[in-house]
Amino acid sequence: MDLNVISIAAICILASILCKLFDSSGKEYALYIKIASALAVMTVIIFFISPIAETIHNIYEKAGADEEYITILFKALGICYITQFACDLCKDSGEALLASQAELAGKAALIILALPLFNTLTDIVTKLI
Repeated sequence: MDLNVISIAAICILASILCKLFDSSGKEYALYIKIASALAVMTVIIFFISPIAETIHNIYEKAGADEEYITILFKALGICYITQFACDLCKDSGEALLASQAELAGKAALIILALPLFNTLTDIVTKLI
């Protein structure tokens, strides 16, 4: 299965047209349309990207790498996508302060997620010294 870019583009174009129609009369409806279309596109993308995640997982298994590292990788990727999605929606609705707060929360979550990697790295460096 390949990613059907035409259907994603169609969803985005249709949502843009609907948002322009509601822009003058009901801005809240335009925001709901944007959120719904963004969630639809994200769902389609996640559905078509899942084979890539399985391939990466198989590569890690063949390499004999620790399962914890791939878990951290996928969690970090999820944090980045969710944070970007929230920031874009906040900016689009005119809430720049909320967008920056969502971005800050995403960065903090990534640092917390990476702490076990820093501990492992510190242990490796300590053993080498």
